[in-house]
Amino acid sequence: MKTIKRILLTVVLAGLVFALPQTILNAQDAVYKLREDGRASKVNGRITEVTANGVTINNAEVPASLIQKVTYGKEPLGVGRARDSMEDGQFGDALEELNKIKVNVDPNIKQEIDFIRAFSTAQISLRGGGITPQNAGREVGKFIKTHANSFHITPAKDQFARLAFAVGRPDLAENEFKKLQGSSWLEYKLKGHFHAGQMQILLNKLPEAEASFKAIAAVQSNDDLSQTYKLLAACELARIAGLNGNPDQAQKQLEKIIKEENSDNKKLFAHLYNALGGVHEKAGRLKEASHAYLHTELLYASESEAHAEAAYRLALLWPKLEETDRANRARNLLKERYRNSYWASKL
Repeated sequence: MKTIKRILLTVVLAGLVFALPQTILNAQDAVYKLREDGRASKVNGRITEVTANGVTINNAEVPASLIQKVTYGKEPLGVGRARDSMEDGQFGDALEELNKIKVNVDPNIKQEIDFIRAFSTAQISLRGGGITPQNAGREVGKFIKTHANSFHITPAKDQFARLAFAVGRPDLAENEFKKLQGSSWLEYKLKGHFHAGQMQILLNKLPEAEASFKAIAAVQSNDDLSQTYKLLAACELARIAGLNGNPDQAQKQLEKIIKEENSDNKKLFAHLYNALGGVHEKAGRLKEASHAYLHTELLYASESEAHAEAAYRLALLWPKLEETDRANRARNLLKERYRNSYWASKL
């Protein structure tokens, strides 16, 4: 009997020894740092500082632009589930998980919870869900005010600017996007210039828009992201040329890009055809304009902002071509899929 007890005790102790390192590991914080190949390497340790510039772990700061995600060893399980749902685009599930968390958490974990809630709320609204852009804007604005030193602050400001546009305030959106232009985070620096330029076109501030797009061309970077935004900027510069009274020149520029670039770049081509439609419309070539906008409507529905613009343009254009049924379909598309968008608010 004593022998059996000793064996059982040995097994139990061995199990505890085996489990101990895993328990310690699970209690550690972790930063998932992006590599050049786009994948992330996990850095385990203790997070000692969180700022707008990045996160310090093991006495080394990881810049915000290189952080895929951060996890905390002491965070409730629901935080991890909510984060995973957010990253998978299941924003409603993310909010449900957060609502289950009842325990008190430390400031860094509270910051993480508040960002997941703000970002998920914004995405539900921007994707036409049951949250108005006004309510989503308040949630994101609260995060920005409360967590000004969060490494999430730059993406949060981007979301706030998009929501400002959605509520029909391109002027406010322009100012918010301008704030991103000085960011050291290249992605948001490019977005700041590009989206500010788009807002300036809507506000008929064409010289300012031209300067915004030319600032992208001047960026000293040739990675894939920069190249995409430089092509987008070239597309919008051609649109401006058309709006300034040079439709033939603008058409040639846009068609050249369409011919030379890969149509798998859906973001670029959705903007290209919308710009081409705008150039034709400015020149009074309404049938050609409708064909251009239809390219975006039929082929690039995944690009929600450009797709909503194309639907809006067609809703106004079809009646001029005596296509009433098509105009109604375009209006219904806006009201059903993009009811929270700037373009739906303009109908």
